[in-house]
Amino acid sequence: MTKTQMAERLSEFHLFSDLFPTQIDLLTNKTKFLDVSRDAILFSQNKQAHGFYLLLKGQVKLGVASLDGSEKVIRLIQSGQSFGEESIFSDHTFSMYAYTVKDSQALLISKEAILDIIDTDVKLAGRMLSVFSTRNYQLVKDIKSICLQNSTKRITDYLLQISKTFRGSDCFRLPTNKTIIASMLNITPETFSRVMQKLQNAGLITVNGKDIVINNISGLHDFK
Repeated sequence: MTKTQMAERLSEFHLFSDLFPTQIDLLTNKTKFLDVSRDAILFSQNKQAHGFYLLLKGQVKLGVASLDGSEKVIRLIQSGQSFGEESIFSDHTFSMYAYTVKDSQALLISKEAILDIIDTDVKLAGRMLSVFSTRNYQLVKDIKSICLQNSTKRITDYLLQISKTFRGSDCFRLPTNKTIIASMLNITPETFSRVMQKLQNAGLITVNGKDIVINNISGLHDFK
């Protein structure tokens, strides 16, 4: 990817859409283009952070791993989304790992460049704080769901949430495989499959591989 192409992608990103061309140039000069295959590690848990990432293409999962090798997927990153911003305002290491689920392309934007711009552009700092606030709100919401809701409710809420990302469409495709979805919902893949079958038997959804049709949105919302 050329510097001109990187500059275009950076200027289109919502955090940087109001920056001046000279500021975009500063970012571009300190941004690295990454072209990585599926099943690659972008960064490891507890690795020193030097910037954050903008995913241009592909899919990345963020998660944490225990000493026994088990993992918990925290978030699934899609094309056009960013991750790792928490590294900008602290000297902490990454609290999660980032692992490509598909062949992916990303921009690694240096911490140094962001801090240089924030020194003279308070609006950028405000936009980044807004991102942190939204992420924190979603994280608390996810924790409440895991702690207070049964597996069926977690799955129905997840399906309704995915439907909203498709502008309320009752037909959509699951963004990834059931193992990753189950990990995000803190259930086993077997439980996920069993509940999806139960929802289909109740006539609330139709499942064809990853393709889902919600037949009764209100019924799915109220199902227990």
